[in-house]
Amino acid sequence: MIDVRYMRFILVILSWLGLELKVIADDAYDFHDVRGRLSKASNLALDQVIVKGNTVEHRDANRDGFYSITFDAIKGATGIEFEWINDGPYKHWTVREIEAYSNFGSRIDIVSGEISPGSMRSSDNPFNNAFDGNLETFTFSTSSGTTAYPQKTFLELAPGDHSLDRIRINDVAGNGDNGPMKQITVRVTTDKDNDLKDRKYVNVSNLSVHIFGENLIEGELLPMKGQSRSQGMENFGKLWSDDAHMLWDGVLGDSMETSILIDKSSVYNLRLQLTKAPDYGQFDIYLDDKLIASKIDLYAESVVLSDLINVSGLKLEKGQRKIRFKLVGSNEKANQYRNNRYLLGVDYLKIVDMDQRDVDPNEILSNKQDSRKKPNQPIVDQESPGDARLDVTFSDIKPILVARCYGCHGDNGKVKGDINLKDVQTKEGFLQDIELTQKIADALNFKEMPPENEKQLTDKEHQMMSSLFGSYLETYIKESGSLKSIVMRRMNRYEYNNAVRDLLQLKGDVYPLPEKVIRSSSYFNPSSGNFPNSIRLSNRALGKNQIEQHILTGVSPFAIDLQSEHGFNNRGDELSVSPIMVESFLNLGRSIVNAPEFDGYSNLTNSGFFTLPDEVPLTRDHLEDHLSMFLEKAFRKPVSPDVMGRYSNYLDSELKNGNFFEGSMKKLITAVISSPRFFYINEQKKGALKTEPLTAYELATRLSFFLWSSIPDDELLSLARDGTILESNVYESQVLRLLESPKSKSIAENFARQWLRLDQLITAVPDFDRFKIYYSRIGCEQWKFGLQTMIEPLLLFESIMVEDRSIMLLVDSNYSYRTDEMQSWYNDEIPFGRRQNRNRFNTNSQTFTRRTLPSRREGGVITSAATLTMTSEPLRTSPIRRGAWVATVIFNKPPPPPPDIIPEIEQDDVEIEKKGITLRERLVAHQENESCASCHKKIDPLGFALENFDAIGRWRDTYRTGLDIDSSGEIFGESKFKDIVGLKDTILRNPQWFMRSFIEHMLSYSLGRELDINDKPHVDKILSKVMLEKGKFSTVVTEIAKSYPFMYKTNQSER
Repeated sequence: MIDVRYMRFILVILSWLGLELKVIADDAYDFHDVRGRLSKASNLALDQVIVKGNTVEHRDANRDGFYSITFDAIKGATGIEFEWINDGPYKHWTVREIEAYSNFGSRIDIVSGEISPGSMRSSDNPFNNAFDGNLETFTFSTSSGTTAYPQKTFLELAPGDHSLDRIRINDVAGNGDNGPMKQITVRVTTDKDNDLKDRKYVNVSNLSVHIFGENLIEGELLPMKGQSRSQGMENFGKLWSDDAHMLWDGVLGDSMETSILIDKSSVYNLRLQLTKAPDYGQFDIYLDDKLIASKIDLYAESVVLSDLINVSGLKLEKGQRKIRFKLVGSNEKANQYRNNRYLLGVDYLKIVDMDQRDVDPNEILSNKQDSRKKPNQPIVDQESPGDARLDVTFSDIKPILVARCYGCHGDNGKVKGDINLKDVQTKEGFLQDIELTQKIADALNFKEMPPENEKQLTDKEHQMMSSLFGSYLETYIKESGSLKSIVMRRMNRYEYNNAVRDLLQLKGDVYPLPEKVIRSSSYFNPSSGNFPNSIRLSNRALGKNQIEQHILTGVSPFAIDLQSEHGFNNRGDELSVSPIMVESFLNLGRSIVNAPEFDGYSNLTNSGFFTLPDEVPLTRDHLEDHLSMFLEKAFRKPVSPDVMGRYSNYLDSELKNGNFFEGSMKKLITAVISSPRFFYINEQKKGALKTEPLTAYELATRLSFFLWSSIPDDELLSLARDGTILESNVYESQVLRLLESPKSKSIAENFARQWLRLDQLITAVPDFDRFKIYYSRIGCEQWKFGLQTMIEPLLLFESIMVEDRSIMLLVDSNYSYRTDEMQSWYNDEIPFGRRQNRNRFNTNSQTFTRRTLPSRREGGVITSAATLTMTSEPLRTSPIRRGAWVATVIFNKPPPPPPDIIPEIEQDDVEIEKKGITLRERLVAHQENESCASCHKKIDPLGFALENFDAIGRWRDTYRTGLDIDSSGEIFGESKFKDIVGLKDTILRNPQWFMRSFIEHMLSYSLGRELDINDKPHVDKILSKVMLEKGKFSTVVTEIAKSYPFMYKTNQSER
């Protein structure tokens, strides 16, 4: 017997039993806590979980999962009986989420239930007991002694003319040392007359286990025939989903056949993740005998995963669908497996229903921790359409301006905030000064004006003002119509590394990258839909020896690119190239190809790229054929005859001078990767005077730099070459393919790190004497232990991305990834126990484990220790800096730069508390200065909400002297909160605030420019789609990639 802490139902049937695994495309919920991943027992190809009649048996299963079961329909079913058996000295387990269905999809209410023997209780978990007839999902737990074995649960179904044929079960957990659930038997009754327990229950027939969640079908769990078998892949790395795949072998002409069950007629995308290796063949793939992919070459020099194969727009009818892989050939370099046979490896299949689901926007993630629950309060759908637009003119609102606004903004030369409203008196004037118009509209929208101490606008006045200035903005957008141009720019250092790595097929980075906070990527496999529970990795800021390990000897990168104040480091106006930098690119290119390790690190060496073509005599055409694909990939566009002539002339000249072909090619590569055509990203076009769609190559390039921070791969270039990337279904499938590639880790490394401003933690220096636990003495050195916290928000971001959860979890999540030391840091009154300040952690690597958080004051990025530390002063917190961070990062409402002269505030809160006042009371006095008050009104309440966290992010109930902490506040002039949980609740009740901000940040990042007013209607459109999908990460990315600003460009000559 295997001793486990938690056991949920596992989604497997042993293929040697000959049972067919049916798969149900079931995506009704986005579960918060469980992802429905498949699992394997140690040292076994599959968990020993089998079906016998109407009983599911579990043998040695030891990991998470959840599933649904189906059986022959039973008309008029009135009740369900489950008989449970588990192992262990104390019979206790919890069952969550049992649902009954008719015709696979229509839910049948469960109106009551009983347990025998034993009692039901729900106090040990956060879910409500659903035996009240109102909820279909519920939690109960049963407890019994060793004599009560087995145990039964009876569920009563609502009366109706339904046919029960499906039950979904999620989260069956043991407790402590109880061991796994051993067995479950399912019976059904149609009896109506007797008490629930006394009815006659009969066995169900044709019971089948169905994969539930994410529609991901593990290859090793597919129905297997002939030469098919399961193979564990742990020895080849961690990228295979659930560490296994299905292995098959055959001779030319043979086929591997399998099947899946589709429960709904719809349009689907089919994604296939296959394995590549030296003895693998080439395959045609058929779905229901229709060819969907041809001559997929699975040869590779080592055992690796293939690129994700994505087939879009498949119209599939409900029922059994046959998939066939036909062996049609082999790569000339491939080895035979044995006796003229070649192999096929299937890691997983994934089916995605492309039909738009009808989702109630009110079901968006609520303030509860589990996204399965509906919010307690309705959600505001959009920001502005709440009030009907009034038809008003400037003359109508001028009396309001005179009475409420001109006193501070125009009368007697008084212009607070440098805003003079009296200077503009006409519609045309406001259209000319659109920045002023935008400021007025924002102030009205967020109720920032008039100030609190002035008479406020009536509802009617507010509506009139909002209507007029909103109409001015709409008129400007309609008449202007053009997008802000994107300045030609060079690649930043991170992008250049990735582009060279991918172009030259290097096995790692070109040079060390401080931009990579997390020094490991083997755990990151977004196509699996599953983020590991435990990850061992290193941190660039702690493991200094990690940073100094160059992949290529003698290669030094150019200087690090600075992030703009409120943006990202991919802005064209900040990425220019000086003559000195041109020379540095040339030297960098030489050092890369001349590095002694280059031949061993570049797969170009083995691909024949450095080998002289076989054709004799060697002609100019042969050289150009050899170079054409390489130059197209490097320059991301068709290679003109002029450019091709220049490079082929150079190569021809080198060869005629007696130089070896390999050396000549390396010189040519140096010229390519130091060419402005390579390191510049340029969409500008001479003579164009209108906004126009991106070309196929430009779109492929923009997409790959958005999601990979690198150049397009061969598949993207092929689709650009024939123009099919411009077809909507092809393009959308490519967006998803790139998002599910391991290279999409750049979104976390490049976007999330900059969006969250995490580099600021490097320079944070909490006072050593006051915050000793932030540091750790290791040997003779003091290390910043607190830098571990930098990884926590990044792993949360990655888990949301990989598991395609709601971005609202970035505001409030009930889990996080922490080391044991970090967990002690957050929760123990005296962290680290006896170790105190010495040798508390391994500076090279740490293990981060997914942990359920005990309190809602934790969770999300706002209350992470990294955020709280980097926005503090050395001796105290800084509500101003913290508030500015929240305003900028969470709401994308950055405050203006502070004035040149700022009244000083004590840097040590001890000095403040000696006066018997709190930091908040001290800042209130500070804000009486008129030059400070308007901005502090916006940002200070956001910072005060975090005042219960000290300067290194640890919770405190009072100040050091015992003074009470007041963390209450008001946001946008209307939503009051008591503390940090209240602030989170306010945001979750108004998710469009954060969703809009996140979309704006990511859209700006994807475009490499700041957004302006012309982008607003497109952001609105993206937001409406994201709201409907409850903030799913993939929806944000897909809608941005499909948006007008992303797919169109405006040349600089126009603006």
